[in-house]
Amino acid sequence: MAGTISVGGLATGLDTNSIIDQLVALEKQPLDLLQTQRDGVVAQQTALQTFNTKILAFLSAVDKVRDNGDVIARKATSSNTGVLTVSADGTAAPGTTNITVTALAQGAIATSANGKTSATSTIATGAGFFTFHVGAGHDQQIAIDATTTVQGLATKINALGVGVSATVVNTGTSAAPDYRLRIATADTGASQAIAITADDTNLGVAVTQQAGNAQFNVTGFATPLSREHNTFSDVIPGVNVTLLGNGGPVSVSVATDSDQVTANVQSVVDAFNDVVNFVASQSQVTQDTSSNDHSVTAGPLAFDGTVRSVLSGLHGVLSNAVSGLSGNLSLLAQVGITTKQDGTLAFDETKLASAISQDESSVDKLFSGSGTVGGVADRLHDYLTALTGTNSLIATRNKSITDQIASIDDQLDAGQRHIDDFEAGLRQQFTNLELIVNTLKSQGSFLLNALGVGGTSG
Repeated sequence: MAGTISVGGLATGLDTNSIIDQLVALEKQPLDLLQTQRDGVVAQQTALQTFNTKILAFLSAVDKVRDNGDVIARKATSSNTGVLTVSADGTAAPGTTNITVTALAQGAIATSANGKTSATSTIATGAGFFTFHVGAGHDQQIAIDATTTVQGLATKINALGVGVSATVVNTGTSAAPDYRLRIATADTGASQAIAITADDTNLGVAVTQQAGNAQFNVTGFATPLSREHNTFSDVIPGVNVTLLGNGGPVSVSVATDSDQVTANVQSVVDAFNDVVNFVASQSQVTQDTSSNDHSVTAGPLAFDGTVRSVLSGLHGVLSNAVSGLSGNLSLLAQVGITTKQDGTLAFDETKLASAISQDESSVDKLFSGSGTVGGVADRLHDYLTALTGTNSLIATRNKSITDQIASIDDQLDAGQRHIDDFEAGLRQQFTNLELIVNTLKSQGSFLLNALGVGGTSG
């Protein structure tokens, strides 16, 4: 230790450092056992936190099949993706709708009739204004003078932030440049019309593309429909449509997406099995038959009552019947989900497919509920949410372990102080012993010399 003199047995001939180390090691044995205990508790907390992470992953998978329409996924297809593309959510009803597109939605564009040899060419001979507005918006007035350039006007227009973009485009060549001002609306639809109300430049800015709505015919409607954007989801319920060009009729078909349904359910099964398998891997108890004491080693979650309680609750929610549903199904086993002997779930895709083909509405209700009655996913969501909240069972257990670690740390700190004092005391005692022995040896040599013992004869 720093500040402690260690003679090291020079006088006594003893290996005092080795003796001290051995005595300290014996004294430290209870502290070593306490450190081993701490390592075990830390391993428990680490495993519990990983368990909580996997529970949250299971909750995320459950939430993907919790809302009506999420289990029974739909897919929409277009017979001509050059004219329009489609996608569907779970609320879309199976069927076919024809759409004929006669016009795409577009924004307004205004350009200058007169070109300039450079983007920095001036556009006016004196003071004046360039004024325009978009749709029903207010006039946007920009002051100009003899120093205003094409690029300068474009920069001022962009700075207004009124939903238009102004650029300077060379419509000529590098040898014969012809720079024009272009003003285009960021959005589409008839409401985006540009009106030039004052132009004191010599550019001759005018609207060259009128803003317009998308126009299309839909099966069942006698008159064409109109939308300000080329993407909309309010014509065919649950179907998002993006128009890309004129043409048609295009057949939009909606059907059950069997592959996605299987994937949705499989993700729930996989997430649950991940939880169960993790607990099993952290709960193994093994005995060392090769040692004399046949020592037993237990995983960090082997005797964790909180984890066992959580798994038991989850198995109950998964296996119990859901009463009160308006559909014909009440058990997950009816759609191919059963519990195996090791606690994991087995998933029979064929049985699920059969249940969907016979009564897909009941399958959806089994997971997401009907009316005020929650389905299996609702019950799992509520149970898992309660488990992972701030004052939840897992959080309480985690805090208990944290407090236990803090208590052990206090004991370790106190124990280490005792060991430090014990070692310092030993070193002081052995140092004193060396000094005493050294003094006695010096005195003995003096007496022997005084008595003439051991001297040389003349």
